[in-house]
Amino acid sequence: MTDLSLSRTRPAPTATDSTDGGDSDESGIRTRFVLDTSVLIADPCCVLEFRDVDIVVPLTVVEELDGLKSRSDDVGRAARTALRTLEELRVAHGGSLAEPVPTGTGSATLQIEINNIRKHLLIEHGLDPSVPDNRIIGAAIGQSDFGPTTMISNDAALRIKAAHMGVDAAAHSPVRSNRPTAAIGWSTIDTAFEKIDCLYAAGAVALDAVLEPDDRPSENEFAVLRSGSQSALVRAVGDEFVLLPQQGAEPWGLRPRNKEQRFALELLLDPDVSVVALDGRAGTGKTLLAIAAGLELVVEQHRYERLAVYRPLVPVGRADVGFLPGGLDEKLDPWMSAIHDAIVALTDHGNSHDARGLIDELTDRGQLSLESVTFLRGRSLQRQMVLIDEAQNLEPTTLRTILTRVGEGTKVIFTGDTSQIDAPYLGENNNALSVLTSAFADQRCFGHITLTACERSDVASLAAELL
Repeated sequence: MTDLSLSRTRPAPTATDSTDGGDSDESGIRTRFVLDTSVLIADPCCVLEFRDVDIVVPLTVVEELDGLKSRSDDVGRAARTALRTLEELRVAHGGSLAEPVPTGTGSATLQIEINNIRKHLLIEHGLDPSVPDNRIIGAAIGQSDFGPTTMISNDAALRIKAAHMGVDAAAHSPVRSNRPTAAIGWSTIDTAFEKIDCLYAAGAVALDAVLEPDDRPSENEFAVLRSGSQSALVRAVGDEFVLLPQQGAEPWGLRPRNKEQRFALELLLDPDVSVVALDGRAGTGKTLLAIAAGLELVVEQHRYERLAVYRPLVPVGRADVGFLPGGLDEKLDPWMSAIHDAIVALTDHGNSHDARGLIDELTDRGQLSLESVTFLRGRSLQRQMVLIDEAQNLEPTTLRTILTRVGEGTKVIFTGDTSQIDAPYLGENNNALSVLTSAFADQRCFGHITLTACERSDVASLAAELL
């Protein structure tokens, strides 16, 4: 929620004013919110969440976001998301934000302010107009000519200076209530108990008997059919909902802890589904499920000759792979630590030494390989189970390169978290994992599940829920 503890005597708008209703004076002039860069970094989509106010983003803020977008950390990721949000609004409303355009939330509007920066007032108060923060304050001063204006910033120094210049100042906290939700690969459907009885009796039920024609699910999409206390887990195959087996598979001794993991294992172990996408935040079990299914199908069932794990080498800071000491295996080892951790969790006692021994043994037998996506070009993958981990950091062109390497009898699994993207210029909608999910939707060979429940530990679950 937005904390609007203003620093002037004019009645302060409440949190409801900022997100659910604008503040206006007796003449009907609406409140104008001038956003600082720190607000868009903390909450990149916040411009879509304010209701019934006029949002103003100074051009200086856009310049600062442009300077931050190439950083390979959370700040760079947020800057890219904020810029894409502004760009989508610009394209949707004729190509310019010089004039106010509706944001789609209540009657809120958004505008990028280029002029009307009161440089002479800044200079009179001893503030250098070439400093970006001071220019943002100058833009807020200019906006106050058109109506009651509040500077929204998480920078305490900027709020202090803004208040000194006679501009209302308030802090902002992220709000997530209005974020759009992407397809997650399963849904809950209420139906008559007779339909569930028929489903259990026949093992399948026609889609038309449960859903309206316009509500038809994608191929391999899962559902929970529910009628009171009765329920059934099903999967869309052709024109039917097929009942899932009562006893789910436990590959490599791994038992699914929730229905989402159960759905994911159904896709991972199905030989007819050759491309699988698993999306989800940290701790939901994406990589663990994929590794367990791969070891089961390669080592136990011999359905594939090898489990090949590929990860993109997206450097953080200047820690590029070429600057790391040692040979290729030693250079790749830091990037493959997540795979090692997954295998540790699959050992009988969660022992790191046992996991390293298993990795070495399977590698020597040619049943496991850990490589960089960089080395995929020119390859032909035959009878392999291929895991592309951290796929959200891959560009769509790399996705095409990977899938065109797939030969007969090969299964490809993409895992990643589309909310945690480290690669510059990629976002939640244009990374390889999102593009794959959109392009392959409703294909018989493809399945997708978004895992949401954190199962790593109680602490991890609380962190995912509260932070």
